[in-house]
Amino acid sequence: MKKTSLAFILFTLGYGALAQNLNDNSNTANPEVSVSAVPKDKPAFVNSRAAKDFKKTFKGVTNEEWYEMPDGFRAKFTVDGIKYRVDYDKKGNYQHTERTYSEKYLPNDIRSIVKSTYYDYAITQVEEVTKPHTETTYVVHLEGKQNWINVRVQNGEIEEFQKFGK
Repeated sequence: MKKTSLAFILFTLGYGALAQNLNDNSNTANPEVSVSAVPKDKPAFVNSRAAKDFKKTFKGVTNEEWYEMPDGFRAKFTVDGIKYRVDYDKKGNYQHTERTYSEKYLPNDIRSIVKSTYYDYAITQVEEVTKPHTETTYVVHLEGKQNWINVRVQNGEIEEFQKFGK
């Protein structure tokens, strides 16, 4: 009887370790693939500190979805046509915000920096990343007649970091 019980316990522990391994691997490749969506009407699943900060900070939210991530929580939503992604750690501390939008929402000073260098290119998309205690970073996607270029604008400086031929 002891041998049977011991064998069952070892089998159960081994199976649990395998399941944990598979789960960890899928989260590493793409953390949103196997996340669990948290219904917006049940914010109790989300850290209360994160939920409180979110409610205080973001108004007029539509299409709100919450995800439990390996290292915290993520909210995705839209406000006035701008897509947002906000991350919090497991303790509910704000980590960063990523906003994705078109050229019409780009601040004039950033648009001027980009267009003064890449005047023949169309701005196709902007990703704005805001982190605490850090200057906002803008990743601007440009399309020209012969190629696509991605530039980064931060602290009033522009840096080309990707270029692809058509």
